[in-house]
Amino acid sequence: MSDTVSPAPRPWAFSAEAPFALLRAGAPALLVGGQVFNSASSSPKAIVDSFAHVRRVGSNVVLSPVSWAISEPAEGAFDFTLVDVMLAEARRNDLRLVLLWFGAFKNAASTYAPTWVRGNPERFPRAVVEPKGMQAFTYEGATAKPVLSVFSPELREADAKAFEALVRHLVDADPDGTVVMVQVENESGILSDSRDRNALAEAAWAAPVPSELVAHVRATPAGSTSARSLWDANGSAESGSWSQVFGDTPAAEEVFMAWAIATYVEHLAARGQAIADIPMYANAWLGPQPGQDTPGQYPSGGPASTVLDVWRAAAPSLSFLGPDIYVRDADAAMKQYSTGIQPFFVPESQLRAAELVRAIGAYGAVGWSAYGLDAANPDGQLSATITFIPGLEDEIAAAALRGSLRAVVLEPGIGLENRSIDGIDITARGARALLQRMLLDVGVSIPDTELAVPDETVPHAQIAAPGETRPFALIAGTGDDGFLVIGRAHPGLLRRRCPDRDRFGAGAARRRRRGRPGPRAER
Repeated sequence: MSDTVSPAPRPWAFSAEAPFALLRAGAPALLVGGQVFNSASSSPKAIVDSFAHVRRVGSNVVLSPVSWAISEPAEGAFDFTLVDVMLAEARRNDLRLVLLWFGAFKNAASTYAPTWVRGNPERFPRAVVEPKGMQAFTYEGATAKPVLSVFSPELREADAKAFEALVRHLVDADPDGTVVMVQVENESGILSDSRDRNALAEAAWAAPVPSELVAHVRATPAGSTSARSLWDANGSAESGSWSQVFGDTPAAEEVFMAWAIATYVEHLAARGQAIADIPMYANAWLGPQPGQDTPGQYPSGGPASTVLDVWRAAAPSLSFLGPDIYVRDADAAMKQYSTGIQPFFVPESQLRAAELVRAIGAYGAVGWSAYGLDAANPDGQLSATITFIPGLEDEIAAAALRGSLRAVVLEPGIGLENRSIDGIDITARGARALLQRMLLDVGVSIPDTELAVPDETVPHAQIAAPGETRPFALIAGTGDDGFLVIGRAHPGLLRRRCPDRDRFGAGAARRRRRGRPGPRAER
Protein backbone atom coordinates (compact mmCIF):
# COMPACT_ATOMS: atom_id res chain seq x y z
CA MET A 1 0.00 0.00 0.00
CA SER A 2 1.49 3.35 -1.07
CA ASP A 3 1.86 6.28 1.33
CA THR A 4 1.73 8.73 -1.59
CA VAL A 5 -0.88 11.43 -1.12
CA SER A 6 -2.73 12.47 -4.29
CA PRO A 7 -2.81 16.21 -5.01
CA ALA A 8 -6.03 18.03 -4.22
CA PRO A 9 -8.29 18.06 -7.31
CA ARG A 10 -9.12 21.38 -8.96
CA PRO A 11 -11.88 22.28 -11.44
CA TRP A 12 -9.49 23.81 -13.98
CA ALA A 13 -7.41 21.80 -16.45
CA PHE A 14 -6.22 21.78 -20.04
CA SER A 15 -7.39 19.26 -22.61
CA ALA A 16 -4.79 16.61 -23.33
CA GLU A 17 -4.67 17.04 -27.10
CA ALA A 18 -4.61 19.85 -29.66
CA PRO A 19 -6.52 22.04 -30.19
CA PHE A 20 -5.84 22.67 -26.53
CA ALA A 21 -8.77 24.05 -24.56
CA LEU A 22 -8.97 25.40 -21.05
CA LEU A 23 -11.63 23.40 -19.25
CA ARG A 24 -13.64 24.22 -16.14
CA ALA A 25 -15.33 21.07 -14.88
CA GLY A 26 -14.97 19.71 -18.41
CA ALA A 27 -16.52 22.72 -20.21
CA PRO A 28 -14.38 24.94 -22.50
CA ALA A 29 -13.59 28.40 -21.15
CA LEU A 30 -11.68 31.54 -22.13
CA LEU A 31 -9.70 33.94 -19.94
CA VAL A 32 -10.06 37.50 -21.21
CA GLY A 33 -8.93 40.47 -19.17
CA GLY A 34 -5.67 41.62 -17.72
CA GLN A 35 -3.03 42.02 -15.09
CA VAL A 36 -3.10 44.74 -12.49
CA PHE A 37 -0.05 46.89 -11.82
CA ASN A 38 2.54 45.33 -9.53
CA SER A 39 1.72 47.63 -6.63
CA ALA A 40 -2.02 46.95 -6.92
CA SER A 41 -1.76 43.80 -4.82
CA SER A 42 0.29 45.33 -2.01
CA SER A 43 -2.60 46.47 0.21
CA PRO A 44 -6.26 45.58 0.76
CA LYS A 45 -7.49 48.93 -0.55
CA ALA A 46 -5.36 48.67 -3.69
CA ILE A 47 -6.74 45.20 -4.35
CA VAL A 48 -10.34 46.35 -3.84
CA ASP A 49 -9.93 49.32 -6.18
CA SER A 50 -7.96 47.55 -8.90
CA PHE A 51 -10.13 44.43 -9.06
CA ALA A 52 -13.28 46.54 -9.23
CA HIS A 53 -11.84 48.48 -12.17
CA VAL A 54 -10.82 45.29 -13.98
CA ARG A 55 -14.41 44.13 -13.69
CA ARG A 56 -15.66 47.55 -14.81
CA VAL A 57 -13.89 47.16 -18.15
CA GLY A 58 -15.63 43.84 -18.80
CA SER A 59 -12.99 41.25 -17.86
CA ASN A 60 -13.70 37.76 -16.65
CA VAL A 61 -10.18 37.26 -15.23
CA VAL A 62 -7.64 39.24 -13.25
CA LEU A 63 -3.93 38.41 -12.98
CA SER A 64 -2.40 39.59 -9.71
CA PRO A 65 1.06 39.30 -8.12
CA VAL A 66 1.84 37.47 -4.89
CA SER A 67 5.05 38.86 -3.39
CA TRP A 68 7.39 36.44 -1.62
CA ALA A 69 8.64 39.36 0.51
CA ILE A 70 5.15 40.12 1.81
CA SER A 71 4.13 36.48 2.11
CA GLU A 72 7.16 35.42 4.21
CA PRO A 73 8.51 38.52 5.97
CA ALA A 74 10.46 36.30 8.38
CA GLU A 75 11.72 32.86 7.50
CA GLY A 76 9.05 30.25 8.16
CA ALA A 77 6.40 32.85 9.12
CA PHE A 78 3.86 32.93 6.31
CA ASP A 79 1.18 35.56 5.85
CA PHE A 80 -1.30 35.18 3.00
CA THR A 81 -3.73 37.83 4.19
CA LEU A 82 -3.49 39.68 0.88
CA VAL A 83 -4.13 36.47 -1.06
CA ASP A 84 -7.36 36.09 0.94
CA VAL A 85 -8.33 39.64 0.00
CA MET A 86 -7.66 38.83 -3.66
CA LEU A 87 -9.84 35.74 -3.43
CA ALA A 88 -12.65 37.69 -1.77
CA GLU A 89 -12.53 40.54 -4.29
CA ALA A 90 -12.32 38.18 -7.25
CA ARG A 91 -15.45 36.44 -6.02
CA ARG A 92 -17.19 39.74 -5.27
CA ASN A 93 -16.53 40.93 -8.82
CA ASP A 94 -17.23 37.57 -10.47
CA LEU A 95 -13.64 37.34 -11.70
CA ARG A 96 -11.46 34.33 -12.25
CA LEU A 97 -8.04 34.76 -10.68
CA VAL A 98 -4.54 33.95 -11.90
CA LEU A 99 -1.85 34.34 -9.24
CA LEU A 100 1.65 35.42 -10.23
CA TRP A 101 4.34 34.11 -7.87
CA PHE A 102 6.92 36.87 -7.63
CA GLY A 103 9.50 34.74 -5.85
CA ALA A 104 13.24 34.90 -6.31
CA PHE A 105 12.95 36.26 -9.85
CA LYS A 106 10.90 39.10 -11.28
CA ASN A 107 11.87 40.95 -14.49
CA ALA A 108 15.31 39.31 -14.39
CA ALA A 109 15.98 40.68 -10.90
CA SER A 110 15.23 39.65 -7.31
CA THR A 111 13.42 42.70 -5.99
CA TYR A 112 10.49 40.69 -4.59
CA ALA A 113 12.59 38.27 -2.53
CA PRO A 114 12.41 38.87 1.26
CA THR A 115 15.02 41.00 2.98
CA TRP A 116 16.17 37.99 5.00
CA VAL A 117 17.10 36.40 1.65
CA ARG A 118 18.56 39.43 -0.11
CA GLY A 119 20.45 40.52 3.01
CA ASN A 120 22.33 37.22 3.40
CA PRO A 121 24.65 36.84 0.39
CA GLU A 122 26.72 34.17 2.13
CA ARG A 123 23.71 31.85 2.32
CA PHE A 124 22.01 33.14 -0.84
CA PRO A 125 24.79 34.12 -3.28
CA ARG A 126 24.27 36.84 -5.86
CA ALA A 127 24.70 36.32 -9.57
CA VAL A 128 27.95 37.65 -11.01
CA VAL A 129 27.93 39.12 -14.50
CA GLU A 130 30.35 40.87 -16.81
CA PRO A 131 28.58 44.11 -17.78
CA LYS A 132 28.23 44.00 -21.55
CA GLY A 133 25.44 46.47 -22.07
CA MET A 134 22.92 48.77 -20.43
CA GLN A 135 20.24 46.95 -18.49
CA ALA A 136 16.59 47.67 -19.10
CA PHE A 137 14.54 49.60 -16.53
CA THR A 138 17.56 51.47 -15.20
CA TYR A 139 19.48 54.70 -15.63
CA GLU A 140 22.84 56.22 -14.80
CA GLY A 141 23.24 56.50 -11.04
CA ALA A 142 20.35 54.14 -10.25
CA THR A 143 20.59 51.82 -7.26
CA ALA A 144 21.69 48.38 -8.40
CA LYS A 145 18.98 45.71 -8.38
CA PRO A 146 19.83 42.54 -6.45
CA VAL A 147 19.98 39.44 -8.64
CA LEU A 148 20.18 36.14 -6.80
CA SER A 149 21.94 33.15 -8.29
CA VAL A 150 19.69 30.43 -9.65
CA PHE A 151 22.52 27.97 -8.91
CA SER A 152 22.06 28.35 -5.14
CA PRO A 153 20.50 25.19 -3.60
CA GLU A 154 19.59 27.21 -0.50
CA LEU A 155 17.66 29.72 -2.60
CA ARG A 156 15.80 27.04 -4.52
CA GLU A 157 14.76 25.30 -1.30
CA ALA A 158 13.63 28.52 0.40
CA ASP A 159 11.66 29.63 -2.68
CA ALA A 160 10.08 26.17 -3.02
CA LYS A 161 9.00 26.08 0.64
CA ALA A 162 7.29 29.45 0.28
CA PHE A 163 5.62 28.36 -2.96
CA GLU A 164 4.40 25.15 -1.30
CA ALA A 165 2.94 27.23 1.52
CA LEU A 166 1.02 29.33 -1.02
CA VAL A 167 -0.43 26.26 -2.74
CA ARG A 168 -1.38 24.67 0.59
CA HIS A 169 -3.15 27.88 1.50
CA LEU A 170 -5.13 27.74 -1.76
CA VAL A 171 -6.27 24.19 -0.99
CA ASP A 172 -7.91 25.48 2.19
CA ALA A 173 -8.93 28.99 1.12
CA ASP A 174 -10.06 28.29 -2.46
CA PRO A 175 -11.74 24.88 -2.63
CA ASP A 176 -14.12 26.00 -5.40
CA GLY A 177 -11.42 27.08 -7.84
CA THR A 178 -11.52 30.87 -8.07
CA VAL A 179 -7.80 30.54 -8.89
CA VAL A 180 -7.43 29.16 -12.40
CA MET A 181 -3.64 29.02 -12.74
CA VAL A 182 -0.42 30.05 -11.03
CA GLN A 183 2.54 31.65 -12.77
CA VAL A 184 5.88 30.43 -11.36
CA GLU A 185 8.39 33.34 -11.12
CA ASN A 186 8.21 36.22 -13.60
CA GLU A 187 10.31 36.99 -16.70
CA SER A 188 13.29 35.09 -15.34
CA GLY A 189 16.80 35.30 -16.81
CA ILE A 190 20.10 37.17 -16.58
CA LEU A 191 20.59 40.68 -17.95
CA SER A 192 23.81 42.40 -19.00
CA ASP A 193 25.61 39.10 -19.62
CA SER A 194 24.80 35.77 -21.23
CA ARG A 195 25.38 33.75 -18.05
CA ASP A 196 25.97 33.87 -14.32
CA ARG A 197 29.68 33.71 -13.46
CA ASN A 198 29.74 33.25 -9.69
CA ALA A 199 31.54 30.27 -8.14
CA LEU A 200 28.49 28.00 -8.19
CA ALA A 201 27.75 28.86 -11.80
CA GLU A 202 31.37 28.31 -12.88
CA ALA A 203 31.31 24.85 -11.30
CA ALA A 204 28.08 24.04 -13.12
CA TRP A 205 29.51 25.32 -16.43
CA ALA A 206 32.51 23.00 -16.05
CA ALA A 207 30.40 20.01 -15.00
CA PRO A 208 29.03 17.45 -17.49
CA VAL A 209 25.92 18.44 -19.41
CA PRO A 210 22.97 16.44 -17.98
CA SER A 211 22.37 13.30 -20.03
CA GLU A 212 18.65 14.06 -20.30
CA LEU A 213 19.39 17.34 -22.08
CA VAL A 214 21.77 15.61 -24.50
CA ALA A 215 19.07 13.00 -25.19
CA HIS A 216 16.53 15.76 -25.83
CA VAL A 217 18.83 17.61 -28.23
CA ARG A 218 19.68 14.42 -30.08
CA ALA A 219 15.98 13.72 -30.60
CA THR A 220 15.22 17.13 -32.13
CA PRO A 221 15.48 17.53 -35.93
CA ALA A 222 18.76 18.98 -37.23
CA GLY A 223 18.64 22.77 -37.49
CA SER A 224 15.30 23.04 -35.70
CA THR A 225 16.56 24.59 -32.46
CA SER A 226 19.47 26.67 -31.23
CA ALA A 227 20.63 23.85 -28.95
CA ARG A 228 20.61 21.29 -31.78
CA SER A 229 22.53 23.61 -34.12
CA LEU A 230 25.14 24.31 -31.44
CA TRP A 231 25.44 20.60 -30.66
CA ASP A 232 25.94 19.69 -34.32
CA ALA A 233 28.48 22.50 -34.82
CA ASN A 234 30.55 21.17 -31.90
CA GLY A 235 30.74 17.58 -33.06
CA SER A 236 27.54 16.14 -31.56
CA ALA A 237 29.34 15.08 -28.39
CA GLU A 238 27.41 12.65 -26.20
CA SER A 239 29.05 13.95 -23.04
CA GLY A 240 31.36 16.65 -21.74
CA SER A 241 31.25 20.08 -20.16
CA TRP A 242 28.89 22.73 -21.47
CA SER A 243 31.60 24.35 -23.60
CA GLN A 244 32.62 20.95 -24.98
CA VAL A 245 29.08 19.99 -25.94
CA PHE A 246 27.64 23.34 -27.05
CA GLY A 247 30.65 25.65 -27.51
CA ASP A 248 31.80 28.80 -25.77
CA THR A 249 29.51 31.47 -27.23
CA PRO A 250 26.68 33.63 -25.88
CA ALA A 251 24.21 31.27 -27.57
CA ALA A 252 25.73 28.27 -25.77
CA GLU A 253 25.65 30.17 -22.49
CA GLU A 254 21.98 30.94 -23.07
CA VAL A 255 21.25 27.21 -23.36
CA PHE A 256 23.21 26.67 -20.13
CA MET A 257 21.20 29.33 -18.30
CA ALA A 258 17.91 28.10 -19.76
CA TRP A 259 18.48 24.62 -18.38
CA ALA A 260 19.46 26.02 -14.97
CA ILE A 261 16.49 28.37 -14.66
CA ALA A 262 13.95 25.96 -16.12
CA THR A 263 14.99 23.17 -13.74
CA TYR A 264 14.72 25.67 -10.86
CA VAL A 265 11.18 26.61 -11.93
CA GLU A 266 10.32 22.94 -12.45
CA HIS A 267 11.38 22.20 -8.88
CA LEU A 268 8.86 24.73 -7.57
CA ALA A 269 6.09 23.70 -9.95
CA ALA A 270 6.46 19.98 -9.23
CA ARG A 271 6.36 20.55 -5.49
CA GLY A 272 3.31 22.75 -5.82
CA GLN A 273 1.48 20.26 -8.02
CA ALA A 274 2.18 17.48 -5.55
CA ILE A 275 -0.11 19.45 -3.21
CA ALA A 276 -2.81 20.63 -5.64
CA ASP A 277 -3.58 19.72 -9.21
CA ILE A 278 -3.44 23.29 -10.49
CA PRO A 279 -2.18 24.43 -13.91
CA MET A 280 1.11 26.33 -13.77
CA TYR A 281 3.10 28.23 -16.37
CA ALA A 282 6.06 30.56 -16.93
CA ASN A 283 6.08 33.84 -18.83
CA ALA A 284 8.77 35.19 -21.13
CA TRP A 285 10.42 38.55 -21.70
CA LEU A 286 10.67 38.32 -25.48
CA GLY A 287 14.01 37.78 -27.10
CA PRO A 288 15.55 38.34 -29.51
CA GLN A 289 13.56 41.49 -30.27
CA PRO A 290 14.36 44.84 -31.90
CA GLY A 291 17.12 46.53 -29.89
CA GLN A 292 17.63 43.40 -27.81
CA ASP A 293 19.33 41.03 -30.19
CA THR A 294 21.66 38.94 -28.03
CA PRO A 295 21.33 37.01 -24.73
CA GLY A 296 21.85 39.47 -21.90
CA GLN A 297 20.21 42.32 -23.79
CA TYR A 298 17.06 40.28 -23.16
CA PRO A 299 17.12 37.95 -20.12
CA SER A 300 19.47 35.11 -20.99
CA GLY A 301 18.07 31.76 -19.89
CA GLY A 302 14.46 32.87 -19.66
CA PRO A 303 11.85 31.13 -21.85
CA ALA A 304 12.84 33.12 -24.93
CA SER A 305 12.01 31.88 -28.43
CA THR A 306 15.56 30.54 -28.90
CA VAL A 307 15.34 28.07 -26.00
CA LEU A 308 11.67 27.11 -25.76
CA ASP A 309 12.52 23.47 -26.41
CA VAL A 310 15.07 23.44 -23.57
CA TRP A 311 12.46 24.84 -21.20
CA ARG A 312 9.87 22.28 -22.26
CA ALA A 313 12.35 19.47 -21.70
CA ALA A 314 13.49 20.79 -18.31
CA ALA A 315 10.09 21.84 -16.92
CA PRO A 316 7.45 19.25 -17.85
CA SER A 317 5.23 20.28 -14.92
CA LEU A 318 4.45 23.59 -16.63
CA SER A 319 1.33 23.58 -18.77
CA PHE A 320 2.79 26.16 -21.17
CA LEU A 321 5.25 28.98 -21.75
CA GLY A 322 3.62 32.33 -22.58
CA PRO A 323 4.98 35.49 -24.24
CA ASP A 324 4.77 38.95 -22.70
CA ILE A 325 4.18 41.02 -25.83
CA TYR A 326 5.29 44.64 -25.84
CA VAL A 327 6.67 44.72 -29.39
CA ARG A 328 4.76 46.24 -32.28
CA ASP A 329 4.92 43.02 -34.31
CA ALA A 330 2.73 41.00 -31.99
CA ASP A 331 1.86 38.62 -34.83
CA ALA A 332 5.45 37.33 -35.06
CA ALA A 333 5.66 36.81 -31.30
CA MET A 334 2.41 34.85 -31.27
CA LYS A 335 3.68 32.57 -34.04
CA GLN A 336 6.73 31.67 -31.96
CA TYR A 337 4.73 30.55 -28.93
CA SER A 338 1.55 29.10 -30.49
CA THR A 339 3.34 25.97 -31.68
CA GLY A 340 0.50 23.51 -31.15
CA ILE A 341 2.67 21.57 -28.69
CA GLN A 342 1.22 23.30 -25.63
CA PRO A 343 -1.76 25.57 -24.90
CA PHE A 344 -1.30 29.19 -25.96
CA PHE A 345 -1.95 32.06 -23.55
CA VAL A 346 -0.69 35.66 -23.59
CA PRO A 347 0.11 36.62 -19.95
CA GLU A 348 0.99 40.26 -20.68
CA SER A 349 0.30 42.52 -23.63
CA GLN A 350 -0.11 46.14 -24.57
CA LEU A 351 -3.64 47.49 -24.41
CA ARG A 352 -4.45 46.79 -28.07
CA ALA A 353 -7.88 45.42 -28.93
CA ALA A 354 -6.78 43.98 -32.28
CA GLU A 355 -4.15 41.81 -30.58
CA LEU A 356 -6.76 40.29 -28.30
CA VAL A 357 -8.77 39.33 -31.37
CA ARG A 358 -5.66 38.04 -33.15
CA ALA A 359 -4.56 35.87 -30.21
CA ILE A 360 -7.90 34.11 -29.85
CA GLY A 361 -9.03 34.01 -33.46
CA ALA A 362 -5.79 33.45 -35.36
CA TYR A 363 -3.68 31.51 -32.86
CA GLY A 364 -6.20 29.64 -30.76
CA ALA A 365 -5.29 31.30 -27.46
CA VAL A 366 -7.16 30.08 -24.40
CA GLY A 367 -6.79 33.58 -23.03
CA TRP A 368 -5.21 37.01 -23.32
CA SER A 369 -4.17 39.53 -20.68
CA ALA A 370 -3.33 43.21 -20.99
CA TYR A 371 -0.89 44.66 -18.50
CA GLY A 372 -2.11 47.56 -16.36
CA LEU A 373 -5.79 46.90 -16.98
CA ASP A 374 -6.60 48.76 -13.77
CA ALA A 375 -5.81 51.94 -15.75
CA ALA A 376 -7.82 50.93 -18.84
CA ASN A 377 -10.48 53.25 -20.21
CA PRO A 378 -13.95 51.72 -19.64
CA ASP A 379 -15.09 53.58 -22.78
CA GLY A 380 -12.20 52.38 -24.94
CA GLN A 381 -12.25 49.84 -27.72
CA LEU A 382 -10.34 47.29 -25.69
CA SER A 383 -12.92 47.39 -22.93
CA ALA A 384 -15.73 46.94 -25.45
CA THR A 385 -13.96 43.97 -27.05
CA ILE A 386 -13.19 42.40 -23.69
CA THR A 387 -16.84 42.78 -22.69
CA PHE A 388 -18.20 40.96 -25.71
CA ILE A 389 -15.87 37.95 -25.69
CA PRO A 390 -16.60 36.71 -22.14
CA GLY A 391 -20.28 37.42 -22.75
CA LEU A 392 -20.16 35.03 -25.72
CA GLU A 393 -17.64 32.66 -24.19
CA ASP A 394 -19.60 29.46 -24.85
CA GLU A 395 -20.15 30.21 -28.54
CA ILE A 396 -16.56 31.31 -29.14
CA ALA A 397 -15.01 28.39 -27.28
CA ALA A 398 -17.24 25.94 -29.16
CA ALA A 399 -16.28 27.51 -32.49
CA ALA A 400 -12.60 27.22 -31.59
CA LEU A 401 -12.96 23.50 -30.89
CA ARG A 402 -14.72 23.03 -34.25
CA GLY A 403 -12.00 24.94 -36.09
CA SER A 404 -14.56 27.62 -36.98
CA LEU A 405 -12.86 30.65 -35.45
CA ARG A 406 -10.87 33.27 -37.36
CA ALA A 407 -9.47 36.75 -36.84
CA VAL A 408 -8.89 39.66 -39.19
CA VAL A 409 -6.54 42.54 -38.43
CA LEU A 410 -6.04 44.94 -41.33
CA GLU A 411 -2.55 46.35 -40.95
CA PRO A 412 -1.76 49.78 -42.47
CA GLY A 413 -1.69 49.55 -46.25
CA ILE A 414 -3.71 46.32 -46.34
CA GLY A 415 -7.12 46.87 -47.92
CA LEU A 416 -8.69 43.46 -47.45
CA GLU A 417 -8.16 39.99 -46.00
CA ASN A 418 -9.79 36.71 -46.96
CA ARG A 419 -10.81 33.95 -44.56
CA SER A 420 -12.64 30.65 -44.95
CA ILE A 421 -14.91 29.25 -42.23
CA ASP A 422 -17.03 26.11 -42.55
CA GLY A 423 -16.64 26.09 -46.34
CA ILE A 424 -17.68 29.72 -46.72
CA ASP A 425 -15.22 32.33 -48.03
CA ILE A 426 -15.24 35.67 -46.23
CA THR A 427 -13.70 38.93 -47.41
CA ALA A 428 -13.11 41.65 -44.84
CA ARG A 429 -12.42 45.21 -45.98
CA GLY A 430 -11.60 48.40 -44.14
CA ALA A 431 -14.78 50.48 -44.10
CA ARG A 432 -13.11 53.87 -44.27
CA ALA A 433 -10.95 53.14 -47.33
CA LEU A 434 -13.84 51.49 -49.13
CA LEU A 435 -16.21 54.36 -48.38
CA GLN A 436 -13.65 56.87 -49.66
CA ARG A 437 -13.40 54.97 -52.95
CA MET A 438 -17.18 54.60 -53.34
CA LEU A 439 -17.83 58.29 -52.71
CA LEU A 440 -15.01 59.30 -55.02
CA ASP A 441 -16.88 57.52 -57.84
CA VAL A 442 -19.67 60.08 -57.46
CA GLY A 443 -17.35 63.03 -57.06
CA VAL A 444 -17.35 63.30 -53.27
CA SER A 445 -14.07 63.24 -51.36
CA ILE A 446 -13.43 62.56 -47.68
CA PRO A 447 -10.41 64.17 -46.02
CA ASP A 448 -7.70 61.59 -45.43
CA THR A 449 -7.42 62.19 -41.70
CA GLU A 450 -6.75 59.81 -38.86
CA LEU A 451 -9.81 58.18 -37.33
CA ALA A 452 -10.52 59.70 -33.91
CA VAL A 453 -10.68 56.97 -31.29
CA PRO A 454 -10.48 57.24 -27.49
CA ASP A 455 -7.29 56.37 -25.66
CA GLU A 456 -7.22 52.92 -24.11
CA THR A 457 -6.15 54.40 -20.77
CA VAL A 458 -8.03 56.65 -18.37
CA PRO A 459 -7.32 60.39 -18.45
CA HIS A 460 -4.09 61.42 -16.74
CA ALA A 461 -2.63 57.90 -16.89
CA GLN A 462 1.14 57.96 -16.40
CA ILE A 463 1.63 56.23 -19.75
CA ALA A 464 -1.19 56.77 -22.21
CA ALA A 465 -2.07 53.94 -24.59
CA PRO A 466 -3.55 55.19 -27.87
CA GLY A 467 -6.74 53.70 -29.24
CA GLU A 468 -6.70 51.09 -31.97
CA THR A 469 -7.06 52.53 -35.50
CA ARG A 470 -6.70 49.24 -37.39
CA PRO A 471 -9.91 47.52 -38.51
CA PHE A 472 -10.26 44.16 -36.74
CA ALA A 473 -12.78 41.39 -36.25
CA LEU A 474 -13.19 38.08 -34.49
CA ILE A 475 -15.39 35.80 -36.62
CA ALA A 476 -16.93 32.60 -35.25
CA GLY A 477 -18.92 30.16 -37.32
CA THR A 478 -22.03 29.04 -35.47
CA GLY A 479 -22.26 25.71 -37.28
CA ASP A 480 -25.54 26.52 -39.03
CA ASP A 481 -24.29 28.77 -41.85
CA GLY A 482 -24.33 31.68 -39.45
CA PHE A 483 -21.56 33.83 -38.03
CA LEU A 484 -20.86 35.75 -34.88
CA VAL A 485 -18.69 38.80 -35.58
CA ILE A 486 -17.04 40.96 -32.92
CA GLY A 487 -14.94 43.90 -33.97
CA ARG A 488 -14.67 47.32 -35.48
CA ALA A 489 -16.32 46.63 -38.83
CA HIS A 490 -19.41 47.73 -40.78
CA PRO A 491 -21.88 44.86 -41.29
CA GLY A 492 -22.08 45.46 -45.01
CA LEU A 493 -18.36 45.01 -45.45
CA LEU A 494 -18.11 41.39 -44.40
CA ARG A 495 -18.95 39.50 -47.56
CA ARG A 496 -19.35 35.75 -47.50
CA ARG A 497 -19.60 33.40 -50.44
CA CYS A 498 -20.47 29.75 -50.85
CA PRO A 499 -21.34 27.66 -53.93
CA ASP A 500 -25.09 28.25 -53.89
CA ARG A 501 -25.40 31.81 -52.69
CA ASP A 502 -23.73 35.21 -52.72
CA ARG A 503 -25.00 37.51 -50.04
CA PHE A 504 -23.86 39.92 -47.41
CA GLY A 505 -23.54 38.37 -43.97
CA ALA A 506 -25.04 40.65 -41.39
CA GLY A 507 -27.60 40.27 -38.67
CA ALA A 508 -29.07 42.23 -35.84
CA ALA A 509 -26.45 44.09 -33.86
CA ARG A 510 -26.09 42.99 -30.27
CA ARG A 511 -24.60 45.60 -27.97
CA ARG A 512 -24.22 44.84 -24.29
CA ARG A 513 -23.47 48.48 -23.56
CA ARG A 514 -25.48 51.00 -25.50
CA GLY A 515 -24.07 54.28 -26.63
CA ARG A 516 -20.38 53.50 -26.28
CA PRO A 517 -17.87 53.75 -29.13
CA GLY A 518 -15.72 50.93 -30.32
CA PRO A 519 -16.36 47.35 -31.43
CA ARG A 520 -19.73 45.85 -32.10
CA ALA A 521 -21.01 42.32 -32.21
CA GLU A 522 -23.03 40.96 -35.12
CA ARG A 523 -24.94 37.76 -35.57
